[in-house]
Amino acid sequence: MFEFFIAKKHILERKKQSFIGILGIAIGIIVLTVSIGISNGLNKNMIDSILSLSSHVTVIGNGNLKNYKKLETEFLKWPEVKGIVPKVASQGIIKYNGPLGNYVAGVKLEGMNLKDAITALNLKSKIKQGKIELNNPKGILIGEELLNQMGANIGDSVNLVSANNKDLNLQIMGTFQSGYYDYDLSMIILPLKTAQYITERDGTISSLDLTLKNPYDATLISNRIYKDTGLYNRTWGNLNQNLLKALSLEKTVMIIGFSLIVVIAGFVVWIILNMMIREKIRYIGIMRSMGISNKSIVKIFLIQGLILGLIGIFLGTFISISLLWYIKTYSLPEISSIYYLSKVPVELSLKELLTIISSNIILIFLSSIFPAYKAGKLKIVEALKHD
Repeated sequence: MFEFFIAKKHILERKKQSFIGILGIAIGIIVLTVSIGISNGLNKNMIDSILSLSSHVTVIGNGNLKNYKKLETEFLKWPEVKGIVPKVASQGIIKYNGPLGNYVAGVKLEGMNLKDAITALNLKSKIKQGKIELNNPKGILIGEELLNQMGANIGDSVNLVSANNKDLNLQIMGTFQSGYYDYDLSMIILPLKTAQYITERDGTISSLDLTLKNPYDATLISNRIYKDTGLYNRTWGNLNQNLLKALSLEKTVMIIGFSLIVVIAGFVVWIILNMMIREKIRYIGIMRSMGISNKSIVKIFLIQGLILGLIGIFLGTFISISLLWYIKTYSLPEISSIYYLSKVPVELSLKELLTIISSNIILIFLSSIFPAYKAGKLKIVEALKHD
């Protein structure tokens, strides 16, 4: 196929221009791919942190569930359900008299069946200090950030005052780190019986929290619960819809912004081919007079644009994957010190990568076909007369 060899010759003749075109495409791919990978990772990390100590489906009913054990037994039969945690949620005040002085702050009280929470929420994996004592009704778990702010230690006594103005002396048996700063600073986990006592609930709970094997089955399970029981419930998507919408909008704007770099790279290829055609008009006329068809002329310049594009895409994809691997494998102190994480999370699906590559191939094809078509339409006489 002689068209390929002529296209290759044109590229090698204009090495500087070709290099600029390849570099532009590669930079566009790198910026778009790396930014999407990091954005996906940060978004996933944020959602995982929010869901670390919360459920995927929260069955609320009237906020005062009585026969919850029967419901729990029924829901656990469903294959999509990983675990269920009966919960009493309330607001309260924590008081601590320590070496740094008196500490008083508002906190979120989460009364849970700790045995169920270990299974459903992987609670043991989130324990930073101390341990979970299932048989200690006065033992509580507090966030690592809250412990540091209080200046307290494991085993210290604190007072909790409920919204019902009930004061109870409890003991810090451990700390947790969920990865979500607000939880670690203001949440206190206490045994379900203790929470029912301090909130003056007579064996009832405020919600039944379901954790699913796949969080994205939440809407399906929510509809099924309402259909089978008629109980009002909320999914994690409903409870965090403003955040999810903001993340989606942020990602869309980012993709549009960085896609402009790719479009500019395609425009560079278009300019390079146009310049090449203007320089080669007489050369095109000679080839046409030798019997080379219009179709072959179009192929020459189309192949030239595609070669530049494919080399840039391959180079950009390779560098992007390498950069994402490095970022994911090795922690970056500058970023890790700003955000509430130890390493920069990276998440890039094969579908997203193939979409980026295919869209760039289409863009390069479009940037190449119009100059190539223009070259093929040149008349032999006009081309030979061109100086």
